[in-house]
Formats: sequence, C-alpha cells, structure tokens
Amino acid sequence: MFTTTAEVDDDTLFVVRPHWKHLVRPALALFATVAATGFLAALTPPDAARGWIQPAVLLAGLAVLVRWSVAPWLAWLGTLYSVAADRLTVRTGTLTREIRVVPFARVEDVLIEHESFVDRMLGAGTVVLVPVGDREQLELPGLPHVVRLQSELLMLVERAADRRRKQVAPPDPEPL
Repeated sequence: MFTTTAEVDDDTLFVVRPHWKHLVRPALALFATVAATGFLAALTPPDAARGWIQPAVLLAGLAVLVRWSVAPWLAWLGTLYSVAADRLTVRTGTLTREIRVVPFARVEDVLIEHESFVDRMLGAGTVVLVPVGDREQLELPGLPHVVRLQSELLMLVERAADRRRKQVAPPDPEPL
C-alpha cells in the first residue's frame, strides 16, 4: 500500500504520494501534444516563410508539453507525506522545498472526503486533520487508500492523545 524512500527519516512508518490519477491528464496531454505538434510540423513546408514556421510550431509544442505534462508530473513527484509514530511530515515542491510537520498530539480527529464517485471507486480522497483548539484544518488532497490511511492515522492520533493524558494527569497522592 505505502512505499518508502531514502528521503524520509529512520523512524518513518510509511510514506504516501498523491494518487496516480493525478498523472492521467499529464499523460494524455503528452500524447496529444506530441501528436499535434508532429502533425503540424509535418504539414509546414520547409521553405515556408523562410523556415521559421516549423521551429515556431515545435517551440510552441515544447511550451505546451512543459506546462501541461512536465510541470504536473514534477508537482506529483515532489509531494510526499511521511508518517512517523508521533508526527506527519508534508513535503512539497521540486525546485523549492516546503516542509510542514504536524505532531499527532495536536490533532483531534481525522476525516476523509471523496470528491466524486470515481474517487470512491479508486479508493482516493482527501484526508482532513482536525486540530485541537481553534487552529486551521490541514487538508491532504488526492491520496490513495484513504479509508485504510484514516484508520492508521486515527490509531496514531489516539496513541498521542493517551500520551498527552498521561503527562497531564495529576500525580499520585503520597501515602500517609
């Protein structure tokens, strides 16, 4: 279900990337762009307008390819959720890196949301971490196996809550 990578800490239990469904549109854009660019470049006569049209078509195809295929793939590749026994670490970005660490001691509940019927069929959805107090909820969109992930996270949140209660519990009275 979950994979591990060398990028995470030694105490990491599991690592989750966004669902593969986020790569369907970039893959379709790749095939459509290559086909359209090749077709348009083949239609252009080599001597048309002193030979600048064909390179312009190829350059436009490359720009579309980078924007609609490469950039989403890099965004998917750069997003990583690693879960340790006491915290969730969210890593995003490829060129610039943003890391957010959420201790489970500050989480009250874990909710899941399915955006569509297709998401339910694929087992994908959004995991929402509800914090203790008035803090803002953390949404982790487009994750695979959300039901199983929710149960794993709830177990870790409960363990953190038990540790928090034990630390706050009043000391035992001294015997007389």
